[in-house]
Amino acid sequence: MLKITIHNSTNAATLNLEGRLAGPWVDELERSWRAVKDNSPDKPVTVDLYDVTFVDAEGRKLLSSMYKQGARLRAFGCMAKGVVEDIVHEHGRSG
Repeated sequence: MLKITIHNSTNAATLNLEGRLAGPWVDELERSWRAVKDNSPDKPVTVDLYDVTFVDAEGRKLLSSMYKQGARLRAFGCMAKGVVEDIVHEHGRSG
């Protein structure tokens, strides 16, 4: 299960994730991401992974795609930080 909370301000948006980014929840995150980007394409978006406990291969692939499209990935804890560090290293810019 994954809980997605979207915080929109005038200047930015944050997607707070809690739980497991796996299986059908990957598609749910992608829908949320697209909705935020479609409503405000120029607004910076942060994806907060502080409360994510697991990311499967498809979840990592989505996070990588979001990162390539300009999302800032923010993580805490060994698992989430490892995923973010791999993505940042893969794309050669800071998170």
